[in-house]
Amino acid sequence: MDPRRDKPSLRDAHRASSAAGPLLRALLLAVLVLAAAGCEPTDRDARPVILYASDNQGVLAACGCPSNPTGGFAKRQGLLEQYRRTRRHVLVVDAGNLVPDHANPVKVEYLARALARARYDAVGLGELESLLGVERIRDLRSRCGLPLLCANVHTAEGEPVVPAHVVRRVAGMRVGIFAVIADRAWGFPQREWREGLTVESPIAAARREVWALADCDVVVALSHQGLEESAALARKVEGIDLLVAGRAHRLYRTPKTVNGTLLVAPGRGGRVMGCVTIDGSGRGGAIRLEHDLTVLSARIPEAPWVMDLYWRYMEEANDSPPDWSRTPIPPRYEPAEACKECHEDEYAHWRTTAHAHAQDSVRRAGRLRDPECLLCHTMGLGRPGGFVSMEKTPGLGRVTCQACHVVTADHEEKGVKPDPRLRISSRLCISCHGPVQSPDFDYYRYKPKVLHTTGRRNRTDK
Repeated sequence: MDPRRDKPSLRDAHRASSAAGPLLRALLLAVLVLAAAGCEPTDRDARPVILYASDNQGVLAACGCPSNPTGGFAKRQGLLEQYRRTRRHVLVVDAGNLVPDHANPVKVEYLARALARARYDAVGLGELESLLGVERIRDLRSRCGLPLLCANVHTAEGEPVVPAHVVRRVAGMRVGIFAVIADRAWGFPQREWREGLTVESPIAAARREVWALADCDVVVALSHQGLEESAALARKVEGIDLLVAGRAHRLYRTPKTVNGTLLVAPGRGGRVMGCVTIDGSGRGGAIRLEHDLTVLSARIPEAPWVMDLYWRYMEEANDSPPDWSRTPIPPRYEPAEACKECHEDEYAHWRTTAHAHAQDSVRRAGRLRDPECLLCHTMGLGRPGGFVSMEKTPGLGRVTCQACHVVTADHEEKGVKPDPRLRISSRLCISCHGPVQSPDFDYYRYKPKVLHTTGRRNRTDK
């Protein structure tokens, strides 16, 4: 822990508790629980802090699976509220992709409600926000007061989609915050978000914004364009004090200093929140930026009011599953038992895999009404003939053969013969095992667990 800091962070307490004995560990965790319950400290650190994050991808609450207890807006808010109890001046910024990866208007609405109450200072426009469309973005900003920013995206008529920057006053200092996004589409296949928009060079826009914010004591840039492009922006644009790299696939545990700019990267999956402490009096005197990171682990308390929103969202969204049109669609959905008659050994092997028991983990986590959980733990949710409920369609309440073999049981009679040497594509797997849903997923390690060996017995060789 930095000796200049007069109060330990949650991360420091977690680290200490791991190394301590059972009694001391219990005492340390009790302190965290009391802090989460709202026990106010007698004095608060007067130095301003900037909390930063990115890539939440619409997760209101961590999924609840033992293998993935990290991340989510509820944990992020729990940590934020702890900082607000121990610090007098807290600014909160996000570098984009805060909304869901799937087109689910109900989820977007609930996340907007949570964000409005959380009182963020700035959210950079990411490609997931951009996919909502200009009208929806402006509606959320005006109706919910969302602090969306972007300096280099305009409508075809030349009007800014959202404001370019914002200035906040904290502890006698002026902190200017602006955001830019890269001019390219991402994804497999790529999803074009720039239709009907004009996108200026991020570097040109950043230079203009630094000039506009020249009277600020601290200038913060939210750069939604990956690490390499963000580092290039820091090299080419003078006058940025702190740059938060959104859409960064790497986590910077230790910040990089590029051309006098502190470059930080919270990584992907929304599992980390960073903190930068401003020590000094601003451009009139020397300032020093101190950095800390907190993993949003199972030990971080979830904000109760966010969890209340999450349970209400589940009830409302149960009949409106998100779109998942990028996954294969078979001619009709069938349970795995339909394949058993011809593929007995493959069926027996499938029974031993986690796919065959996919519903169990959702049930244990208490998320049986969360459509985004059911989307990957069942077959065909929201599609004609797909999963409805365990009472009506129990055979589809698992990840069945059709997740990999997009055929029906009568494929042989129809002359459709899948290649027995089927090569499962990593793109197919990550449609469910993405960085948010399965942060520890390793395609090459998990693929052998679901592959059937060749030479299995089928109806033609009985």
